[in-house]
Amino acid sequence: MYILHIETSTIVCSVALSKGKSVLDAIDLQDGMNHAALLAPTIERLLQSASIRPADLDAIAVCSGPGSYTGLRVGSATAKAMAYSLGKPLIAIPTLQALAQAAFDLHPEAEFALPMIDARRREVYTAIYNRSLEEVLSVSSAILTEEFFTHGIPVSGMIVSCGDGSLKIGDLANFAPGLRVDTTIICSARHMVALAVDSFMKGNFEDPLHFVPHYLKPPNITEPKKA
Repeated sequence: MYILHIETSTIVCSVALSKGKSVLDAIDLQDGMNHAALLAPTIERLLQSASIRPADLDAIAVCSGPGSYTGLRVGSATAKAMAYSLGKPLIAIPTLQALAQAAFDLHPEAEFALPMIDARRREVYTAIYNRSLEEVLSVSSAILTEEFFTHGIPVSGMIVSCGDGSLKIGDLANFAPGLRVDTTIICSARHMVALAVDSFMKGNFEDPLHFVPHYLKPPNITEPKKA
């Protein structure tokens, strides 16, 4: 079973190819928000290096957000087009859940995961997951303040925070006993594999004609200044 994984929620443009639950290859590119130009040729390079034709794929998995409006739009449009044209199932993987999976894989002692994706200024998209990858705190946007860490985390025990949004935590971590911050864990298509395989086996697929990512917020559009 070959699955192509596409992750474009953040500034990282990432694709991975898996066979079963094993990652055959992955490419992570950090080149700003240039996903529209990078994604298609990166997918082509990944498949060619593995000698896999698009028709050989069994499914296409894509991050479903939240995250960058532009990044999610590019990733979902590409995945939907591939799934529809190839007649393959489309699998949607919540971005924060994939980060939580990575946190538990790298920190088996953790009781909870607090993934964060950079939004704007002091804001992040976040949620809290237990080891069964169930939401303890629902996906939402949050402003990182002392109050968030003292009153906004409804669990106790060891919590691992990760994702590019966790870079904003800094000294605020002192207000949350048991919190560990691992800024090395960022969005990558390789983190989607286990969740995508599980969805494939359960037949949890999306309609490629109607799937819409979980943007959570409208795009940040700046009005042009009047002359």
